[in-house]
Amino acid sequence: MLFNLAARHEPIRLIARKHNYFPQRFMWRGQQYSVYSVVRAWTEMKRKGAWHFFRVRCPEGTFDLCQDSALNIWYLARQVD
Repeated sequence: MLFNLAARHEPIRLIARKHNYFPQRFMWRGQQYSVYSVVRAWTEMKRKGAWHFFRVRCPEGTFDLCQDSALNIWYLARQVD
């Protein structure tokens, strides 16, 4: 699944990781979300480095999160449901 990385992604703050890799808790728009499962993880290579994507399930819904590994910045790519 390819994402248009030029599209507007909203920055999030990653609070915790599981196994030092998978998102476990993040803050978006002033609310904290706890991830109870990672449904899918994939990487897309771009000119300026790798982007890591994670489809996660939280009690509030399913989200696609992404990390710009070159800058170590996390974004909410989209809310799935």
